[in-house]
Amino acid sequence: MDFKLVQEDGLIRVNILGAVDNENAEELKQHFQELLKRNFDEAVFDLTYVPFITSSGIGKLLIFYKNIVAKGKKMRIKGINDNLLELFKSIKLDQLFPIEP
Repeated sequence: MDFKLVQEDGLIRVNILGAVDNENAEELKQHFQELLKRNFDEAVFDLTYVPFITSSGIGKLLIFYKNIVAKGKKMRIKGINDNLLELFKSIKLDQLFPIEP
């Protein structure tokens, strides 16, 4: 899994490349902790190249979401494949934050 970050003004674009399995979820958690130290208004995650994500990875994403919402920030998902979109909708993540295919 690769984690690429571009920050412009109040927006952080995060590209995650590769599968997010249980092992990578811990790495993801570390990246999220670093992100929380940055000054931004909205985080946009591009999951175009994420073929699958485990429940552990989803858990890390939810913890990150909870932390940024507590700070008055926003989050959205862009570029998600049909399988992940279906999974995210089935667990109602689309009701927490915007998900754009």
